[in-house]
Amino acid sequence: MGAMIKRWLRRRSQPGSGAGGLGLPGPDEMPPGLPTPDAAPPGLDEVQPDLLAWAQALDVSRLSDRTFRQVEDFLRTYRHMNLGARQEQAWRLAAVVEAQVSPPPPISVHPMDVLATVLAARRKQLGIG
Repeated sequence: MGAMIKRWLRRRSQPGSGAGGLGLPGPDEMPPGLPTPDAAPPGLDEVQPDLLAWAQALDVSRLSDRTFRQVEDFLRTYRHMNLGARQEQAWRLAAVVEAQVSPPPPISVHPMDVLATVLAARRKQLGIG
């Protein structure tokens, strides 16, 4: 039993034992140029420039409370819908929102991004988010 513990301790102290002794490299032993395991993939947090410009100029003062609640409910529950229903409702709500905000959203922006941006702007206007 003592020999087994000695071997285990020797393996833990060797290079490549940084990830819990599993033989995987630890964060300080990663080859240069490789992303760390906790690094986000590139591009996920980037916002489209036209969406950003629209969000900065967005006026949601004409957005009705009913539309605001519909958008809020949709963004809370869309994960539980099938793809067809989700897309149909997103496009329908985006059309309703487009009629109530100014300037209208850019054509290149996805309806889910339009809805999320309008919801965030309205919450900011109301002081609740």
